[in-house]
Amino acid sequence: MCSIIVLDNKSSLDDAYWMLDKLNHRGPDAHGVYYKGNVYYNRKPDQFDDNSKKMNDDIILAHNLLSVVGDNIAQPLSSSNLVLVANAEIYNSQELMDKYNLDTDSDCEIILKIIEYHYVDNLKDAVFKALGELDGDYAFCVYDHNDYLIVRDRMGVKPVYYSNRLDKFICASEKKAFKDKSEVTSLNPRQAIYNGQLIDVADEYTRCESLTDIDEIKCKLRDALVTAVDKRSRNLDKLALLFSAGVDSTLIAVILKELDVDFTAYTIGTANSQDLEFAKKVACDIDIPLKYNIITKEDVEYYFEPTLNSIEDNNLMKLGVGMAIKMASNLASMDECKVILSGQGADELFAGYNRYKNKINTPQQLLDELSSDLNNMYLVNLERDDKVVMSNSMELRVPFLDKDVVDVACRVPVKYLIDSPEDSIRKHILRDVAYELGVPETIAYRPKKAAQYGTGIDKIIRKKLLKQEKYRKILDNPNY
Repeated sequence: MCSIIVLDNKSSLDDAYWMLDKLNHRGPDAHGVYYKGNVYYNRKPDQFDDNSKKMNDDIILAHNLLSVVGDNIAQPLSSSNLVLVANAEIYNSQELMDKYNLDTDSDCEIILKIIEYHYVDNLKDAVFKALGELDGDYAFCVYDHNDYLIVRDRMGVKPVYYSNRLDKFICASEKKAFKDKSEVTSLNPRQAIYNGQLIDVADEYTRCESLTDIDEIKCKLRDALVTAVDKRSRNLDKLALLFSAGVDSTLIAVILKELDVDFTAYTIGTANSQDLEFAKKVACDIDIPLKYNIITKEDVEYYFEPTLNSIEDNNLMKLGVGMAIKMASNLASMDECKVILSGQGADELFAGYNRYKNKINTPQQLLDELSSDLNNMYLVNLERDDKVVMSNSMELRVPFLDKDVVDVACRVPVKYLIDSPEDSIRKHILRDVAYELGVPETIAYRPKKAAQYGTGIDKIIRKKLLKQEKYRKILDNPNY
C-alpha cells in the first residue's frame, strides 16, 4: 500500500515534501509530486526545471509507494487530462483488464484508465461509474485540472484524513502528516470530497433478516469467505497471517492451507498467555507454519510510545490491540513479508462482542447496533490496524470485510448469531461454517478473548506501566 497527499494552492511545494517525509513508512520504495503540470519522481524541482510553472493548477498531489505485487509504478499517474494518486488493492483487476483491454499489472493504473474510459467532461460522473466496477480496498484522488475528487472504499479499509482549517484544504493518509491536527477529520467512507466539499457516494450499511434458510446461508457464507481469502492471497510469494488461534484467524488459516497458499502465521504474547499457548497448539494440530515472540514488560515499554504514534490515539483499548498487531506485523516484516491478513470485522458482522447478547430479546435494536458498529468500524478499528501495520511498511488485508461476505452477513437473522442472553460464545453461524471447513471443534467454539487480554499486553500496561508517572504522562498527551 501507499500514502496519498492532496493540497490546495494555499500550501507550498515544501509542504508537500514535508508531508511525504512524515508518511515515508507507508511507501519507502518511491515518491512523487504533481505540481503545476509536471510530475517529479524521487526529487524536488530545481532551477533547471523550466516548465515548473507551465500550468496554474489549484492542487498539489503527492504519493509514497510501497511495492507489493505487479508493476511497481511510481505515482502520481497521468493519462489524457487526468492525474491520479491512489492507495489501492483491486481484487477484480484481471476481470477489469480483460473487459477494458488494459495492458498493466498496476491496480492504480486500472483505476485511472476506467475513470478515463467513462470521462466525458464530467469528473464526478466518471468516478461514480468507475466506483461501481471496483472490488477492492482503496483511497484515491483524481484531478482533471478543473475539479478533483477524493474517495475511499465503502468500508473504509484504507484511511483518508482531511482538514479545511482557515480555508486551507489538506488531505493525507494519516494525521501525522498535518502540522496542525486540531481540526483533522476522518472521511466517512460513504462520502467523497469534491472540490473541497463533502458529497454522498454510497448508503450506510443496514442490517436486515432477508436470508432465512440456514443451509443457504451457510453455503453463501462459505463460498464468499473462501473467495475473499483467495482474492487477497493471489500472486504473492510470501503471505503473513495475524494469528491468535481464535475462530476468525484459524478459519483464514484453514482456507489458506486448502488453497495451497504459502503463508506463515505470526503470534506474540507473554509467557503462558492464552493466545500464545493456543496458537502453538493449533498450529501443530492443523499443521501450519507459526512464528512467535514471547514478550516481556520491557517489550511493552519499548513499544508503548511508538504504538501511540502509529495509532494517533491515546485510547487505552486501542493501544493494547494496536501494540499486539504492531509487534506481530513487525515479526512478519523481518521475514520480508509485504502483506498480512487479519480476521478483523468478524465480530461486527457476526455479533461476536459480549455486549450484543444483552439485546437478543429486542432483535431490531440488535440489528441497529450491528449496523452502527459496521458503519463506524473505520473509526474504531480499521484505521488503527492499517496504521500500525503500515508503520512496518506492510499492507493489511481483511477477508471478512470483502463486499460479498459483508452482503451475506448483513442479511443473517439474529437467531443464527446469538442463542440467548446467556450466550457465552455468540456468532454461531460463523462458528458452524468454520467447523465444517475444518477448524478444530475446540477452536471453532472457543470463547472470544480480545487481543489486548489474550496476549497479556493489557495486564502489563495497567498493572505495571501506568503505575509510573512517565507512562501516564505519555498516555495523557493530547497530541495523539
